[in-house]
Amino acid sequence: MNFNVNTLCGLFHAKAQEMGDAQPFLMGRFDGNGDPTNDFRTITWREARQMSLEFAAGLTALGIRRGDKVAIFSESRPRWIIADQGIQAAGGVEVPLYPTSSLEELVYMVGDSECKAIVCSTKDKVEMASKVRSETQLKIVICMESLPAEREEGVYHFNEVMDMGRKAFDLAALERSIDSARPEDLVSIIYTSGTTGRQKGAMLTHGNWIAAMNQVTDPTLLRRQAQDKDLHLLFLVHLPICHVYGRTCDYHAGGLKQGGVLAFEPDFSRIPKTLLELRPNVIISIPRFFEKVYDQITSIVSRQSKFVQTMLAWAMRQGGKFTDAMSMGERLNMLDLILFSQANVLVFNRIRKMAGLDRLVMAGSGGGKLAREVCTFIRSMGIQLTEGYGLTETAAMLNYNAPEFHGLDRDNLTSFQNKMIDWTLDAMVRLPARGKSPYTHPIGALKLFIAYNTVAYRLQVKPGTVGKTVAWTEEKIAEDGEILARGPQIFQGYWNMPQETKEAFNDEGWFLTGDIGRFDADGFLEITDRKKELFVTSGGKNVAPHPIELAVTSRPYIDQVCLTGDGEKYLTALIVPDFHELNKLAKTNGWSVTDSVSLVARDEVKALIQEQVDQVNKSLARYEQIKYFIILSKPFSVESGELTPTLKLKRRIIKERYEQQIKSMYSLNKATAS
Repeated sequence: MNFNVNTLCGLFHAKAQEMGDAQPFLMGRFDGNGDPTNDFRTITWREARQMSLEFAAGLTALGIRRGDKVAIFSESRPRWIIADQGIQAAGGVEVPLYPTSSLEELVYMVGDSECKAIVCSTKDKVEMASKVRSETQLKIVICMESLPAEREEGVYHFNEVMDMGRKAFDLAALERSIDSARPEDLVSIIYTSGTTGRQKGAMLTHGNWIAAMNQVTDPTLLRRQAQDKDLHLLFLVHLPICHVYGRTCDYHAGGLKQGGVLAFEPDFSRIPKTLLELRPNVIISIPRFFEKVYDQITSIVSRQSKFVQTMLAWAMRQGGKFTDAMSMGERLNMLDLILFSQANVLVFNRIRKMAGLDRLVMAGSGGGKLAREVCTFIRSMGIQLTEGYGLTETAAMLNYNAPEFHGLDRDNLTSFQNKMIDWTLDAMVRLPARGKSPYTHPIGALKLFIAYNTVAYRLQVKPGTVGKTVAWTEEKIAEDGEILARGPQIFQGYWNMPQETKEAFNDEGWFLTGDIGRFDADGFLEITDRKKELFVTSGGKNVAPHPIELAVTSRPYIDQVCLTGDGEKYLTALIVPDFHELNKLAKTNGWSVTDSVSLVARDEVKALIQEQVDQVNKSLARYEQIKYFIILSKPFSVESGELTPTLKLKRRIIKERYEQQIKSMYSLNKATAS
């Protein structure tokens, strides 16, 4: 059957028919029952298609009908993909949920989206989901791993649902269901945190997702990778694909568009070993991952001989020259080009092999800003490092800082230019993907030298920016500096929130991103501030600080709080206590205090505030919890410039004023007071 490739389900089944058993599609450390194992198990495209069809038939047998909502409450793993495609084949709308969601969040999102079924990764999540059923429309709970024989009614193992599907299997009916999907049909409701604290379900259609997938693969080299039928890159998937970033880049672009192999490793602590085991070709990650790679390598080198340290410093200087030229789309002079090649042969190639990165040809960083020195290091090793900008509401895509040929009209290339671009692909992708360095491979080195001096030097990226506007999209900067956007990837609105949907767009139909930015002379966007006070941790987690601050200030003995942690590993807080209540407590207990400084320095006060913070943390997801705090001896005020006239926090002023105290919370092992 010829499927409609303008829908996600149509594209998946078309690709599966094309690939069959010739190519693996999914890899994970799970056995046939979905239980964890030490070794990777491979699922081919044909097997993935069959499993998804059987799961779809099983959902239908359980009563799921077109338009019904089905949640996926799981870490990234092969059965996430099978469940998603099964839901789509049955005509359902999937509601992906963060695996770290709290019970309170689960009740709200499952209830608000009117889910009839939920697919959970583990028995623990099944227990959480079971608690939700009495408060929502949820009737069916499915577990990806083995379950005990005795369980609640309405709770099923994933294999049992597929068994039901096999018994009621009707291929023609399922394919008609898949083919009836249209680009404008709703396929996902993805909940995103808002500054008001109430989570909003962004409605994304097949057309939104397909547009974002095509945009991320639109740069010339990526487009040619997708067209190369013999190139099947191995993607190491460790980001949650319930989030738009990992989903668009790994699942849709890497798998469905490029026909790559998706190898799942959601355990961050195992990634170093998995890199050496799999030697992947592509890693889509967050700044923290690349920072960790950089930190580990520089730490190892710092313990080596002076000669080794000198060699790395020399290689980094050559890499810096290369990346500087790349940021401007200019050609390196012959001497610097030779020195950069030698830096790869003598230093960077060895580092890549030592870290399991010797086959890595592309890396994507998103969800936060990546330090310039880390960018330089990764790109110096011959890895195409891309950065970008987008939101849940834009299916992750608005801007993309991927290498692109500056000054070339790719729609009117000469045959020579086409050949040089193909040689560039050989040297930058095909050879390294097989573990061969173009700098030590005679033919590869020759091709790279000629291609670089003719077209490849034009490959331009700019560190510190999020790139140019993606294809088929318009962007402009409003008078107040806010980034506005229009394009086919932009969502349809918020589920059950007509007023919030209206407020997300201006009268001309431009989507209001809530972020402040500016374009440089070459059209690269730089994000300068966040209009919405949304934090993005270095782990890529979105955190709305205001509702957390409200929860903390609602506790006894606490008056004000300013959350910090944007771009950091964890959240911290500056807390102003309720001095009136504390002074009364001091008097009652006979504490010897002379002023507010001596008051907040007492161990009893620290313990009291810690108790209140701990109570709030219990109701938060782990990445939202406050790890450390500092108790301030004076309140924020309008007079000091720390509050607006309407008593809102001026975060930038506070962050600058308490810079040293904030830094201390990311270096000390316990909360302190000042």
